[in-house]
Amino acid sequence: MRNHLKNHSWWSALAIAAGIGGVVWLGNTLHFQGNATAQAAASSAGGSPQVLNLKNPDIVAAQQLSRAFEEIQRSIKNSVVNINVIKIIKSPAMRMHIQLPPGFHQFFQVPPGFRFRVGPGPLSQTPPQGGPEKLFGTGSGVIIGANGYIVTNNHVVSHATSIKVTLADGRTYKAKLIGRDPKTDLAVIKIPVANLTPAVLGNSSHVHIGQWVLAFGSPFGLSHTMTQGIISAKGRAHIIAAHNPKLLGLTYGDFLQTDAAINPGNSGGPLVNMRGHVIGINTAIATNTGSFAGIGFSIPSNEVKYVSHALIKYGKVVRGYLGVGIADIRIPGVRKVARTFHFMGKHGVLVEQVMRNTPAAKAGMKPGDIIVAFDGKKVMRLNELRNEVAQTRPGTKVTLQVVRDGKTFNLTFPVGTQPATHQLAMEGVSSGPSSIASHSLGITVSTVTPAMARQYHMSAPRGVVVTRLDPNSIAASAGINPGEIILNVQGHRVNSAAQFDRIIKKANLARGVRMSLRSPGGSEQFVFVQHSP
Repeated sequence: MRNHLKNHSWWSALAIAAGIGGVVWLGNTLHFQGNATAQAAASSAGGSPQVLNLKNPDIVAAQQLSRAFEEIQRSIKNSVVNINVIKIIKSPAMRMHIQLPPGFHQFFQVPPGFRFRVGPGPLSQTPPQGGPEKLFGTGSGVIIGANGYIVTNNHVVSHATSIKVTLADGRTYKAKLIGRDPKTDLAVIKIPVANLTPAVLGNSSHVHIGQWVLAFGSPFGLSHTMTQGIISAKGRAHIIAAHNPKLLGLTYGDFLQTDAAINPGNSGGPLVNMRGHVIGINTAIATNTGSFAGIGFSIPSNEVKYVSHALIKYGKVVRGYLGVGIADIRIPGVRKVARTFHFMGKHGVLVEQVMRNTPAAKAGMKPGDIIVAFDGKKVMRLNELRNEVAQTRPGTKVTLQVVRDGKTFNLTFPVGTQPATHQLAMEGVSSGPSSIASHSLGITVSTVTPAMARQYHMSAPRGVVVTRLDPNSIAASAGINPGEIILNVQGHRVNSAAQFDRIIKKANLARGVRMSLRSPGGSEQFVFVQHSP
């Protein structure tokens, strides 16, 4: 959470003259200085002011688009709410419980004029030593039920001790938290009032890059603000998991990207299409300043429908689970690895890891398998498969079409229940006594010891750990990092640094080799290492 506004200083920015078309804003007064000068000049020259041809087809089209924006605003305004919360911050660490990677910010905004409040008395940023802080924040939400249900972002209401909702007509109500889903950053709250105007949740699968969209919310505490833009891209992933290692590999989002201006305070507000339907819930922005820089991300409405229904009905979201780590074949590096498994297709997902005692493991799935279809539907992208599995009720039997070493077959088995988090081992490793430098790769490796194996959640020591890496090496270019364990090379299991050295010396790095890596967090992946031609 960031307080970008101090002492209402932002109002001074609104009073700065903006000379566009001769119009200058000063407070609430319009001064047509430029136009007056132009008219005086025209008069002295004996001419007449230029009259705009309102029947010009371009002007007519622009006016029609403007009226469309106005109509959409009228249709959605009563469904958009402002949310104010109070969070008790007991320690500095708790204040940072939601973080995104550098350049990413969620839109939870401390409203103008507010500071951290500590008990009764004046507003203060610094609490008494050892005392808790009260953090006042504001976000946005969308009414999805006439009986008071509202969807917003999880990071807006998580850990809140007080949630208040202000409707478009100014009425304010205390809200009750119905349920949260950190894996999608969605939450549902409810206010005790009926006959509200719910928004229409559209079909986000029909969204196209380039189409007009409107964003609504409370940027910088300015409620019921509307901005416009287009859909810039689709299928953006890793927006949530990047800031929370416990959710690594478990988040479900296929984010829409937009250039509609959204800023701190927009969290939970709707992204609306030209039919007035909500196609997304605004969640994050990419920026170096904390404010809008042309890149915003929105949770697709189809995900919002599924999650909000589950939260209202059950209070939580239960997802299907296979127990595999996967990579998208469309990525060039992954495609190179897939070729080493004799797969020449352009779509599908590569299985990089099969977790023990999971549905996939029990069904016989192996690392190196390529999943090309799920219950008869072709797998075109990783996010498609991930979302299909997540929305499958645990216990339901599914059929996966798999390619293994060039041969296609089916695996049918019931999906499991996705765990809440992955338990990650974050401890570092140090060089062991058996270290060997591979100059051709640009790395130094050490034999994995029993202590290291326990840190990496391995049942027995195997592989070699990368202890040093030349940043300009082919290993670095392939995505290998210090601290990762190399488990096998081109299908050959690695048990010691000496064995690894022998395998690499026999390998043809000009043609490239496949390696299987295990991270300190326990996830496994393939990389393709090759000398540049």
